[in-house]
Amino acid sequence: MSEILKNINLKGDKVIWGVIISLSLFSVLLVYSTAGWKYLFSHLIKLSVGLFFLYQVHKIKFKYFAKIGVLGFVISIILLLLVFVIGVTVNGASRWLSVAGVQFQPSDIAKLSILLFMARQLSKYRHEIKDFKFLFLYVLAPLIVICSLILPNNFSTSALIFMNGLVLIFVAKVNIKHIILIIGLGIFGALFIYGIAKISPEISNKIMPRSATWISRVDSYFNTKEVKKLDQDYQQQQALVAIYNGGFSGVGPGKSTQRNILPYSSSDFIFAIMVEEYGLLLGAIFPMLLYLILFYRALRIATKIASVFGGLICIGLMFSLVFQAFVNMLVSVGVLPVTGQTLPLISMGGTSILFTCITLGIILSVSNDTSDREYETA
Repeated sequence: MSEILKNINLKGDKVIWGVIISLSLFSVLLVYSTAGWKYLFSHLIKLSVGLFFLYQVHKIKFKYFAKIGVLGFVISIILLLLVFVIGVTVNGASRWLSVAGVQFQPSDIAKLSILLFMARQLSKYRHEIKDFKFLFLYVLAPLIVICSLILPNNFSTSALIFMNGLVLIFVAKVNIKHIILIIGLGIFGALFIYGIAKISPEISNKIMPRSATWISRVDSYFNTKEVKKLDQDYQQQQALVAIYNGGFSGVGPGKSTQRNILPYSSSDFIFAIMVEEYGLLLGAIFPMLLYLILFYRALRIATKIASVFGGLICIGLMFSLVFQAFVNMLVSVGVLPVTGQTLPLISMGGTSILFTCITLGIILSVSNDTSDREYETA
């Protein structure tokens, strides 16, 4: 594998490249199985575009992503505000913008941009952020702005971005007391939103149109009455049926019986179909192992790199992908409430595939030159 990658001039960590190729191939098999030829063709085009951008991005010097992060942060705010004005509603959620007939989710841009921006701030002001006021104004406030703009229509993505930002702050070795305070504020904010939605659903729905959906999912998750759970958690119940059908060895590629019953079987719940067709070993443990290998390689790169900024974006971005992957899998097995998060590099999608590939391209860019410290001296 390493010889093949060397011959086609792929730079950076070869193990990461190998995992990307493996997950992409797995994606093609699963999308064909769950969605058929029609959607497979569309998926192949989107995946090819994503891999093309990945290849181009991985050749860019990673120091330039500091300025790109600032620009992306500003653009993200503008696009997220536009969602409230001219957003396109799909499946009851107004999360999309449409340009020349092409729909995309600004939250995908924001998810990447805010981590790049925060890594820049934490690196550039690493001595000043010991003061909580400075930390709040220059690092935490931008994160809160992005999360607040995403929150009304997409609670799960907003929560994941907040947690990703929190991990980045931890990796930057911010005072643990400050981190505990931020966690406390986050928990208080989540409970406050839940309380308002329960007490005043009319007011909550005006501010956050999706609040009723969040409440029903959270309540059904903690509901112990199985009859009600069967009615409320239809998606998870069908996903569990698929996983049960798969057992250890699986029913075989393309032989899923749940793919036409389980909603979003090619995106949000594709993990359940993976297990049904390929079994516990190939359909569950193998992809989990691949994601863990990605995170391990990112840690290795971060420990070797001389640049603080490079180390932060390497760990921060890879954690965001791997964390999302495990959230998706835990939802399918009923451990977490339904979130609507896709499985990176495997689920069928558009902007999610593109920005997953761009994210991996940035990490490969960092791995390509671990001795570059030029950004820190700028």
